Amino acid sequence: METREEVLRKINWDYTYTVADQEKLLASENLSDKKHIYVKLLQGVRWYTLLSILSDKELKEAMSLEVVKAVFPQPLREKYLYVRKSLFE
Repeated sequence: METREEVLRKINWDYTYTVADQEKLLASENLSDKKHIYVKLLQGVRWYTLLSILSDKELKEAMSLEVVKAVFPQPLREKYLYVRKSLFE
């Protein structure tokens, strides 16, 4: 299974973020600072990998309505809305 560092490096290949930059953003209290990273994770990483690299707090933030509504394509968004409802409501 991939490490957190490997996943973070892979999801933002098209940006100049370093893994350290992403970790700083994920440590922020402001969801809008890290929303982009969570969306990229939800769109590009398998569910069980997410469970292994995100803390419970981070997973709950990643599954927030604000983040899930930004996921594309729509069928993937609908799956995450279902998971969100099943786990957190």
